Order: sequence, then C-alpha cells, then structure tokens
Amino acid sequence: MTWRVISTRPCWKEPRAVEIINGRAAMIGWMLALSAEITNDQSLTRQVLNTRSFTLADGIEKTSTFPAAGLFLVPVTVFAVLAASLAPALRGAVENGLDQIPKDFSVFKASSEMTNGRAAMVGLVSLALVEQFTNGALF
Repeated sequence: MTWRVISTRPCWKEPRAVEIINGRAAMIGWMLALSAEITNDQSLTRQVLNTRSFTLADGIEKTSTFPAAGLFLVPVTVFAVLAASLAPALRGAVENGLDQIPKDFSVFKASSEMTNGRAAMVGLVSLALVEQFTNGALF
C-alpha cells in the first residue's frame, strides 16, 4: 500500500479551505434569510431573535427576548456544510476542492464559488446593517 501526502497541513487549516467553507455556509444562510423575508415578512434580526412585550398585572411593561428558529438553524447549517465539505478530504480524495483549486466543469467555475461566497458573506452583513437602519424587513 502506498500513502501519498498531499499537504503537510490538514485541509481545514488552509486559508482557502476556510474561506470556501465559510462562503458555502454564507450562501445557504443568505438564501434562507431572503426566503424567510419574502415569504414571512420577517427581518433577519427577527428570524434569529424574538422580542415580546407584555404588561404585568401591576401595569409595568416588560420586554423579553428569546431565541427564534433561525438561531438554531445557524449551527445546523454550518455543521452540515462543514461535514459535506470535509468528507471528501477526510476520505483522501485528491481533488477535494479545499486543498487545491478544482478543475472547472462546463459553466461551473471554481473561481465563481469563491466570488459567490464572498458576495454572500458581504450580503448577510449588509442585510443586517440595512435592516437596523430601516427598522424592519428589507422587502
């Protein structure tokens, strides 16, 4: 049996691999956030946190903030993307897309994934900032 060493560092310690994985998670998060905004008219903050105001029996008004469903979807999405991205590398596939730039496949380009991931990361932050200044959902 012959063992090949592709890299001296694990793929999850490579800067390119980390950016690809974060970009993949951001692309899924961006689409989920926009989908919830369009269908439910919920801002990004409301998707992650619920705030309720209520009046007590003595007339004092209280506000309570607690997690919404979106807060629990974030770690699930990140874990699923991490597992799916690292599975080929942990199995020992030479072209896993993390250690080195993969070959282009027809209209699907490796550079497009990096660009779209960066755009999704910037888009999520921009969406949160715009909603803070407009006090509501973007759409």
